[in-house]
Amino acid sequence: MFKYIYKGASHSNTSAEYMQSLGMDQEQIDSVLNQQQFELGQNAEKRKAAYIAESDPLFMEAQFDGTAQSQQKWQDKVAEIKARYPLPENA
Repeated sequence: MFKYIYKGASHSNTSAEYMQSLGMDQEQIDSVLNQQQFELGQNAEKRKAAYIAESDPLFMEAQFDGTAQSQQKWQDKVAEIKARYPLPENA
Protein backbone atom coordinates (compact mmCIF):
# COMPACT_ATOMS: atom_id res chain seq x y z
CA MET A 1 0.00 0.00 0.00
CA PHE A 2 1.34 3.41 -0.98
CA LYS A 3 1.80 5.87 1.87
CA TYR A 4 3.01 9.44 2.00
CA ILE A 5 3.82 11.88 4.78
CA TYR A 6 2.19 15.28 5.01
CA LYS A 7 2.68 17.59 7.98
CA GLY A 8 4.20 14.77 10.00
CA ALA A 9 1.34 12.31 9.53
CA SER A 10 1.20 9.24 7.32
CA HIS A 11 -1.61 9.00 4.75
CA SER A 12 -2.65 6.44 2.15
CA ASN A 13 -5.69 8.12 0.57
CA THR A 14 -4.56 9.67 -2.72
CA SER A 15 -7.85 11.11 -3.90
CA ALA A 16 -7.60 14.76 -4.90
CA GLU A 17 -10.47 15.64 -2.58
CA TYR A 18 -8.78 14.07 0.43
CA MET A 19 -5.41 15.66 -0.25
CA GLN A 20 -7.04 19.05 -0.76
CA SER A 21 -8.86 18.63 2.54
CA LEU A 22 -5.44 18.21 4.18
CA GLY A 23 -4.46 21.61 2.79
CA MET A 24 -2.22 20.38 -0.02
CA ASP A 25 -1.81 22.59 -3.07
CA GLN A 26 -1.88 21.22 -6.64
CA GLU A 27 1.92 20.98 -6.86
CA GLN A 28 2.05 18.84 -3.70
CA ILE A 29 -0.81 16.66 -4.92
CA ASP A 30 0.91 16.14 -8.27
CA SER A 31 4.13 15.25 -6.48
CA VAL A 32 2.40 12.58 -4.37
CA LEU A 33 0.63 11.12 -7.41
CA ASN A 34 3.87 11.06 -9.42
CA GLN A 35 5.66 9.27 -6.59
CA GLN A 36 2.84 6.76 -6.35
CA GLN A 37 3.07 6.01 -10.09
CA PHE A 38 6.86 5.70 -9.87
CA GLU A 39 6.65 3.21 -7.01
CA LEU A 40 3.96 1.19 -8.76
CA GLY A 41 6.17 1.11 -11.86
CA GLN A 42 8.99 -0.35 -9.79
CA ASN A 43 6.69 -3.14 -8.69
CA ALA A 44 6.83 -4.82 -12.11
CA GLU A 45 10.52 -5.63 -11.61
CA LYS A 46 10.02 -6.60 -7.98
CA ARG A 47 7.13 -8.86 -8.96
CA LYS A 48 9.20 -10.53 -11.69
CA ALA A 49 12.04 -11.22 -9.25
CA ALA A 50 9.62 -12.62 -6.68
CA TYR A 51 8.05 -14.93 -9.27
CA ILE A 52 11.48 -16.29 -10.19
CA ALA A 53 12.63 -16.73 -6.59
CA GLU A 54 9.39 -17.76 -4.90
CA SER A 55 6.66 -19.03 -7.20
CA ASP A 56 8.56 -20.64 -10.08
CA PRO A 57 9.99 -23.38 -7.85
CA LEU A 58 6.49 -24.07 -6.53
CA PHE A 59 5.17 -24.21 -10.09
CA MET A 60 7.80 -26.77 -11.04
CA GLU A 61 6.95 -28.80 -7.95
CA ALA A 62 3.25 -28.64 -8.81
CA GLN A 63 3.96 -29.83 -12.35
CA PHE A 64 6.05 -32.72 -11.07
CA ASP A 65 3.84 -33.60 -8.11
CA GLY A 66 0.51 -33.16 -9.90
CA THR A 67 -1.52 -32.87 -6.70
CA ALA A 68 -4.24 -30.33 -6.03
CA GLN A 69 -2.39 -29.35 -2.84
CA SER A 70 0.85 -28.46 -4.65
CA GLN A 71 -1.11 -26.60 -7.35
CA GLN A 72 -2.93 -24.58 -4.66
CA LYS A 73 0.34 -23.80 -2.87
CA TRP A 74 1.73 -22.35 -6.11
CA GLN A 75 -1.46 -20.37 -6.85
CA ASP A 76 -1.51 -18.97 -3.31
CA LYS A 77 2.10 -17.79 -3.69
CA VAL A 78 1.28 -16.08 -7.00
CA ALA A 79 -1.67 -14.28 -5.36
CA GLU A 80 0.55 -13.24 -2.44
CA ILE A 81 3.17 -11.78 -4.81
CA LYS A 82 0.51 -9.89 -6.78
CA ALA A 83 -0.86 -8.39 -3.56
CA ARG A 84 2.63 -7.48 -2.35
CA TYR A 85 3.59 -5.77 -5.62
CA PRO A 86 0.48 -4.25 -7.22
CA LEU A 87 0.84 -2.88 -10.73
CA PRO A 88 -0.49 0.44 -12.01
CA GLU A 89 -4.09 0.20 -13.20
CA ASN A 90 -3.11 1.04 -16.78
CA ALA A 91 -0.50 -1.76 -16.97
